[in-house]
Amino acid sequence: AGSLVMLKHRRTISGITFCLYMTAVLVLCLIKTDGLPEVEKSFFGIPFDKVAHFVMFLPFPILSGLTFIPKDSGIQMRLATMAVLTIAGAGMAYGTEQLQAMTDYRSCDMKDFIADILGIVSGTLISISTILLKKHSGRK
Repeated sequence: AGSLVMLKHRRTISGITFCLYMTAVLVLCLIKTDGLPEVEKSFFGIPFDKVAHFVMFLPFPILSGLTFIPKDSGIQMRLATMAVLTIAGAGMAYGTEQLQAMTDYRSCDMKDFIADILGIVSGTLISISTILLKKHSGRK
């Protein structure tokens, strides 16, 4: 009974964390940036805003997986759910670019979208690796 309560609390904490993360991403994508302090223009030659987009979307598959993948599901269901969550993340990334295009202070940049997708794919690979390692080790 104690582990069932912990599972429910973990799911609740994951859900709250995911909602806070989604809110932060939307705020960061839609705030006016002209009043923010200047930052370095590049990070190892990569434009800093692309690095920021990558980092911003990297947690999406990890946090959404913790929130939405049923704990006791089989590996096929976990991987299928991860595929759906990855597609949902790509839709969210595209949607944020479209929302930016609707403002008069931000723009739709397909290079930002590509950086978002690279972050999502990287997070998905981390999640899938974790799923497969847990299966291989016999843990759920």
